[in-house]
Amino acid sequence: MDPLLAVERLPYLSERAMRAAIVTCLAQGPMTPRTIVDRALVTFEAAVLRRLGRVRPALLFSERDRIVRELRSFLDGRLATRLRALRRADVVAAGRAAAPFDIVVRNRRGRLYAVVFRRLPRDGRRLPLLQRIRLASQTITRTPVHGVLVYDFSRGNALLLDQAGTQRMHCDLRAS
Repeated sequence: MDPLLAVERLPYLSERAMRAAIVTCLAQGPMTPRTIVDRALVTFEAAVLRRLGRVRPALLFSERDRIVRELRSFLDGRLATRLRALRRADVVAAGRAAAPFDIVVRNRRGRLYAVVFRRLPRDGRRLPLLQRIRLASQTITRTPVHGVLVYDFSRGNALLLDQAGTQRMHCDLRAS
């Protein structure tokens, strides 16, 4: 495989693997750091072999390190702590059932919130992506949500998109 093409596709595959690991662990079993990281790495390597074939080991190890670093940052944060504290009944939908979101959960007050895990771009593509996520939350009819919580893997912060159209940034959400 061409190294330039692999460099372009590896971040996409790693983001998908991290999202799938978090959603699967939250919906099915214990959400422990080791389980999530192991599942993400296995899913990532399987996707690389299936889609890209042979890739330079340096590129692969670099992306594996990035997965571990970003998942550790997520797991040390407040959002992961709150998601771990949810009861199974509070996870309304996960994975494909929650599409176009990653997870739909019920908070303590009974309101439904969608959770989206992404690596948000740092340039002008960020705003249209957030607008598409917000539009999806407004147009979905089968599970109307009160708001969308967007977690950015690259920065390690969460952004709440309310139905009122406001955005609140929760920078450096660390468990206290």
